[in-house]
Amino acid sequence: MQHGKIAVPRRRDEALAYIIDRLVKTGTSPSYDEIGRELGVSKPRARELVDQLIADGVLEKTPGAMRGLRVRDVAHAREMAGEFARRLGWIVAAPLGQLQPPFPQVQLPMLPPFKHLPDAE
Repeated sequence: MQHGKIAVPRRRDEALAYIIDRLVKTGTSPSYDEIGRELGVSKPRARELVDQLIADGVLEKTPGAMRGLRVRDVAHAREMAGEFARRLGWIVAAPLGQLQPPFPQVQLPMLPPFKHLPDAE
């Protein structure tokens, strides 16, 4: 949603960003109350946002668990988080992909052993 030149992120994206941040920092998902407080919305609205993310296949909830939210589709969540950051005016770098060893085809030279180690003084 755009208001003039300022991009306003969707609440659903804010909820996802908060849930991911919370999972990374504490290892547990936030409660609906905590999501609501963080976003400045009511508990029922926080539940609606989480239900939207579940319906989109981004999150899943463990049945019967109080704090059982998990990121189901990490690639989609990463894409949504990048889109959210861009709307806030952040520059988002492209993923690095698979990292390769610096010189996979060349064996590094062996150094000769020290015959004498200087004193530590």
